[in-house]
Order: sequence, then structure tokens, then C-alpha cells
Amino acid sequence: MKIKNWNQFNESASFEMNEALSNLQKEYREYFKAILDCYEVTSPSKLSDPKKKEFFNNVKKYWTKGKGATKSLEEIKEDICGKKEKE
Repeated sequence: MKIKNWNQFNESASFEMNEALSNLQKEYREYFKAILDCYEVTSPSKLSDPKKKEFFNNVKKYWTKGKGATKSLEEIKEDICGKKEKE
């Protein structure tokens, strides 16, 4: 494949990287992004220190290492996003 520009390279690399991930890694990526959505940011670095701590506590709360999410993404988002809306 001949790469003509950076975006094409970036898309190609992302595709190849995604293919190399295990199913559990793909699930974690989706899980992490769902929690980011609740905080309305694209990266935890954009959160204040107290919110960042809360964010990572939520990440740990709903994920079991080597096994996956303890609830469905919908339930997790409802728990986290629902709580945030009340604040």
C-alpha cells in the first residue's frame, strides 16, 4: 500500500494496531472511552485533580483486571453519568 499523506498513515496504523489488540483490550478501550464521555472530556488530563481522582476511582470500580467490566456499559454509564448530572 502506498501512503500519500499523514492522515492515511495514521488511519492505517490505527487499523493495524486495533487488529493486534485482544478482545479484552478492545473492551477496555471502549469502557475507558465510555467513562470519559460521562466526564465530557477526551482525556483524563483535561480534568481537575479532584475530578481526575474521581474518574480513576470509577475506572477501577467497574473493571476487574483480566476479566472485564463488572456491569454492562449502559449500566456503568447510568451509574456514573447519572451521579454527575445530580451534582
